[in-house]
Amino acid sequence: MGWVLLGLCVPITLSANAGTPLMWAGILHLTLGNLMIGLLEGGLLIYWLGLRQWFFWCALGGMIVANYASSWVGYLILAAVKGLVQSITLLWLKPFFVVCLGVSFLLSLLMEWPVVRWILRCHGKSWKQALRRTFQLHAVSYPLLVAYYFSASGVSLMTDFDLVDTQELIPSRSCTVYYLSIDGASVMRSQIGSEHVPEQVYELEPDSRHDRLFIRSDEEALYDLWLLKGGSPKDQEAQILLKDVTNMAVVEDSQKAPYPHIQPQGFPMPRTTGLHFGEVPSLWSETNSIYRTGFWPVEGLSANADSLRRFQASLETPFLAWSVRNAVEIDEDLLLFQLGPHQICLMHPPTRRLALFALGKGPVVVASR
Repeated sequence: MGWVLLGLCVPITLSANAGTPLMWAGILHLTLGNLMIGLLEGGLLIYWLGLRQWFFWCALGGMIVANYASSWVGYLILAAVKGLVQSITLLWLKPFFVVCLGVSFLLSLLMEWPVVRWILRCHGKSWKQALRRTFQLHAVSYPLLVAYYFSASGVSLMTDFDLVDTQELIPSRSCTVYYLSIDGASVMRSQIGSEHVPEQVYELEPDSRHDRLFIRSDEEALYDLWLLKGGSPKDQEAQILLKDVTNMAVVEDSQKAPYPHIQPQGFPMPRTTGLHFGEVPSLWSETNSIYRTGFWPVEGLSANADSLRRFQASLETPFLAWSVRNAVEIDEDLLLFQLGPHQICLMHPPTRRLALFALGKGPVVVASR
């Protein structure tokens, strides 16, 4: 498995314009990796059955072709069900991955089974015997492939955090969250720690998935709720929705870009959801918190490099990847952020607790009045 060793040994620098380890691992697998797996599985068949002459080359060539075919079919299936996969939430995350691992193993097994049967035709093997040999091959190669992708993935959000009820993560001071519904057609309001059902406070026309809410201050030192529309900085459009919603909120007025090498001139502020990452502001302080969010899903949510609290929460796998956006610290070490396209979450990093607060996007947190 030379491709596995190559993927583990070659250092990959994580930056916004270089991609992530998982992206490069996938490219390596779809190009050279299948060649190495095919040689491994073909070699095992030759060793187990003592194949000679013509059947020697049939085993090697057949398994190489079978692995390329199964990998590309799997890639196309993932692309086809992308919309369905994005509907998964934290509540079903672990069962989803167990199912994905099982289904991918089964699909690969079924696709390579006829090839193994064709290779074993000289030995008069039945379809049942060919299936047993195919299973044995996968019992060797599949764990190696899982380990390879696992080493390049970010799974700490799934493995290192406990999913708890929102009532376990209540800030010491009352906070209200405004956010867009999943379809972007409604502005919802919900108080953190309250049992009341989220209420609709404004109706909108559904628009870009990058739309989000933000706060601007008025001349009377009160804060108005605004909607930021558009996917790219050139298409941004701001619209005021509600006036005087609070007397304390995070107002975005910095022109500093979180990754200056992407756009040296800086991002226009406020930034849409797709670009709203970087240092995490604090609701009750004029200075930023010790936390930051990254551009790529694997960067997720982490503590700043100069912080003594080392941690990272991320999810980037071949099956599912969620970016962290629109984060704010609402109490000491208590964060609210958007996870993926439509989950609004609460997190307390020191105790590794995570809660699904609401389904929606583009949230903004204000002090309750």
